[in-house]
Amino acid sequence: MGGAPCCTLTAMRHLVLTLLLVTMGVPAWAQARERLPLFVADARGFYSGLGRDPVTAADLLVAPEEMPNRGFGGVTGVHIYPFRGRSIALGFGGEMIFARGRAVTESETEDFPSTIVNQRLFGLSGQFSLNFGYRNGWSYITAGTGPMSFGSYLTDTAPLESAPKAMTLNYGAGARWFAWRHIAFAVDVRFYQTRPEDRTVFYPGRGRSSLRILSAGISIR
Repeated sequence: MGGAPCCTLTAMRHLVLTLLLVTMGVPAWAQARERLPLFVADARGFYSGLGRDPVTAADLLVAPEEMPNRGFGGVTGVHIYPFRGRSIALGFGGEMIFARGRAVTESETEDFPSTIVNQRLFGLSGQFSLNFGYRNGWSYITAGTGPMSFGSYLTDTAPLESAPKAMTLNYGAGARWFAWRHIAFAVDVRFYQTRPEDRTVFYPGRGRSSLRILSAGISIR
C-alpha cells in the first residue's frame, strides 16, 4: 500500500513525457497532406539506463553500484497501417529490442580479481499504434507486449542456459520526419514494465522495474 503514491507519480511522469513527444507535431511547411504510407520499417539505437536492481545485486553478491548503469542497444520493427484516414491511422506491427551493459570494478588489492558484471536484454513484442499526421511526418502513441529476457551474470562468460523470459508490457510515443523520399528520421521514447523474476541456477532474481528507453534512428517506407 505504501508504494502506491510512488507508482502513481511514476506513471504520471511517463504520461507527461509521452504527451510531450506526441504534441511536438510536425511543422506545417513540412507536410504533404496525404495519408500515411501502408508500411514502414524502423531501425533505432540507444544508450540508456538499464537500472541497478538491488535484488539482482544481492543475488550476485555485489554492491548495486557495481552493476552496469547504462547499456548500448537497438530496436528494429515493422509496422503496417491498414486503417488510414486523412490525418489519423491505426497501425499494427512487431518489434525486437536488444541491449548490453557491462561494468568492471577494479579490485583494491592484487589478491582479489576485478568484479565484472554483464547484463543482456532481449525482447519481442506485438505493437498497436494510433498515429497523427500525414505521409511526410507524423507522431504516434503505441503499446504492446511480448516475451522479454533480462539476464545478469558475473565474468564475461555467459551461462549456457538462456535467461528466463516473461511477458512484458511496453508503452510510449514517437515521431517520424521524412526528409527524403523513402527515409525518415525517427525518435521514440518507450517504457518497459519488467516483471519480478525468481533466482535460478544460472541467473539471479530481479525486482519489478520500469525501464525508460529513448532511441533514435531511421524509418524506411
